Amino acid sequence: MLPAAGQCHLWSVPVRTRPDWEVLLAPEEGARAGAIPGGGRRNLFVTSRAAQRLVARWYTGVPARLVRIARTCDRCGAGHGRPRVVGAGYDYSVAHTCRRVLIGVVAQGLVGVDLDTVMNPGVPERLIARTATPDERAALARLPAHELPGAFTRLWSRKEAAVKLTGHGLAARLDRIGVRGDLAQPQGKPAEDWPVSPVHLLDVSVEGHVAAIASTHRITDPAVRSLPALATTD
Repeated sequence: MLPAAGQCHLWSVPVRTRPDWEVLLAPEEGARAGAIPGGGRRNLFVTSRAAQRLVARWYTGVPARLVRIARTCDRCGAGHGRPRVVGAGYDYSVAHTCRRVLIGVVAQGLVGVDLDTVMNPGVPERLIARTATPDERAALARLPAHELPGAFTRLWSRKEAAVKLTGHGLAARLDRIGVRGDLAQPQGKPAEDWPVSPVHLLDVSVEGHVAAIASTHRITDPAVRSLPALATTD
């Protein structure tokens, strides 16, 4: 069943070696996986791509290996755009750390999700300058040193979720997108192709990770789903 109005399903999948999932990949995905040396990077790729297909099977009933996922960029036509399941009645977004993949699914509007671990102490000033608006930098500067890593990670997660929703990705000027409230908003002149609909923000915690949801319909129920529901392969 698709998410209800105001709901975002968050599929949380740990990254590990999954040889039984490799058969679910499309031919081009299998070729890419085969070109990655065994280990963490390959495990992450296989887990992410297979989980997206298993999630699609959950909602559509189409066998995972037959699910068609398009990644065409709306701006340049290359294959690095927002992923979408062809013919499905939902929008989704993918985020990951080296240990976990997160897939956010909504049935109304667009969604972007991000997942992070809290940064180590001593967040570089140059990173803050490239990421935060002047108001956000001032707010971070007022924090005690021990609170800065968590606060900056939350700020970063919100911005990444927002630019995943819009399709800008990290090509966007993050220091020109404000996320201190419950909306993500361009500062000054609106960014190119910024949605007409408000971009709502919601902070969540997933398996001890910092996470954020950006959506064009306000999310009031972030429902975390776990791996067992996806465990059966085709």
